[in-house]
Amino acid sequence: MALDKPRMLAAALTIHDLRPGRPCELGPFRLDVFDLPHHVPNAGLRLTSAAGRVLAYTGDTGPSTELVSLAKDADLLLAEATYPERVPEEDAPYLSSARDAGRTAASAGAARLLLTHLWPDTPAEPALAAAAASYPGALSVATAGLTVDLT
Repeated sequence: MALDKPRMLAAALTIHDLRPGRPCELGPFRLDVFDLPHHVPNAGLRLTSAAGRVLAYTGDTGPSTELVSLAKDADLLLAEATYPERVPEEDAPYLSSARDAGRTAASAGAARLLLTHLWPDTPAEPALAAAAASYPGALSVATAGLTVDLT
């Protein structure tokens, strides 16, 4: 929007001022926003359908007490898992591991966990094993073209 100015796209979209604690209605969905820590501003998103299905997405984030609220009873938690086991100290405030994502999903009661943002060319198995150490539910890694049915 900084390059095109909102008026240039006014007919194609509706701009919403997203703020934590202020839900937004998007068609048949409710969108809740969570301010989460990262190197740059990051919003975790919780999208709830009219039927009550919930997709929670962390974006890139470090540890936060907001993560369990974001993912509470979600049908699907899409969670950043840059590292399988442990985030290096210099990135620990800003990124998560698959092990962290598993703990969050378990604490929140998420029905399914989909790990994303693994380093390129990183095999999925170590991340899956790390998340499964604390999360007993359905677990997978996001791949290109993946479709998930929440019905």
